[in-house]
Amino acid sequence: MTIKPNSFAPNDAVAPIGKAMSDRIKIARSLCIFFMTFVHVPQGIAENVYDRDAGFFDIVYFVLTRMMGLSSVSLLSVVSGYFIVSSLLKVGAGSLTVSKFKTLVVPLVAWNLLMLVLLAAYGVLSGNWKDMPEFSPLGMANALLAVTEWPLVVPLWFLRDLFVCCLFAPLLYLGLRRFPAATILALVAFTLLGENLYILQRPQLMLFFGLGMWLRISAADDEAIDRVAGFLAIGLFAMVAIFLALRIERILLSEMDDTLRLTLDTLLRVTMAAGFWKLTESVRRSALSELFMRSEPYAFFLFCSHAILFNFGGIIFRRVFGNYGSDLFPITFFTLPCLAVVAAIVGLNVINRSAILIFLFNAGHRLRARSSPAMERASA
Repeated sequence: MTIKPNSFAPNDAVAPIGKAMSDRIKIARSLCIFFMTFVHVPQGIAENVYDRDAGFFDIVYFVLTRMMGLSSVSLLSVVSGYFIVSSLLKVGAGSLTVSKFKTLVVPLVAWNLLMLVLLAAYGVLSGNWKDMPEFSPLGMANALLAVTEWPLVVPLWFLRDLFVCCLFAPLLYLGLRRFPAATILALVAFTLLGENLYILQRPQLMLFFGLGMWLRISAADDEAIDRVAGFLAIGLFAMVAIFLALRIERILLSEMDDTLRLTLDTLLRVTMAAGFWKLTESVRRSALSELFMRSEPYAFFLFCSHAILFNFGGIIFRRVFGNYGSDLFPITFFTLPCLAVVAAIVGLNVINRSAILIFLFNAGHRLRARSSPAMERASA
């Protein structure tokens, strides 16, 4: 059985995704988004956290945020590109754009509007208005849509960039189908040179998105993907060593030559994505598999909501446990992501009966009642 093509590419088709691959993708979403939450734990009023002598917690913080947390987005981008191919062939470019507008742009605006309302309420109560956006057309466009700067809910730049990648998906598909090497090289060039073009907030994302599309177009099976991931994961050891050395020696990436910085960062993200993918198979075969797959329906809501919780919850935690550098800050660092998971589960269950709230805040995806094992086997 193959995905039936439409008029966009009448002679093309792709095989459906198998259950093992589907399960690993669910695990990847839960795993990557959870690790990404660590990046946004507020540091409080502190010096540059990477420009200080590295103690034990400093290394743990660096690994979980700069190395694992930031790089986890790469695998999510690959997965998005992998899925977009079948969607493009099934419904065509026009319908795909409309669908992605509903599932990416609508939540992007809705969550940022919610943040704007909460910041205004906080400003009225506290007199602190420093986080409010500039009330100008460009200021509000950035606050809600991340046109040229980060949005109010910073992690949601990913939704903006992913939507732009979806707009480019038809062009990328044709390029990867006919001239794969040249297209990948063009994406590498865009990664290195595209930061000031305002096409993407993170130009690297389109490279990973394109790599995911290429894996699907090339009809690579699970074993072939694992072989590629295994090869790249070997390079992860070298990248971990390099980045740990940079941290221990207090060498800031922000002060490096732009090309060198982007090259190192891209290599880390590529190899870390491969490492995460290899990890999903280990998790799938372990007792944790059920936990991660049952968590997957909450992953998008967690992704969108956690930074808002951190922004306001961090105010309380800083007063009790201090800023980064305090002996008690690790409590904040490890507690807030766990609270974010709990809040996402509770929050999504609360709004699950409202079609409009689900449409606005969870891309239209309702929680489904858990079926019996017999029904699940029949469905599979």
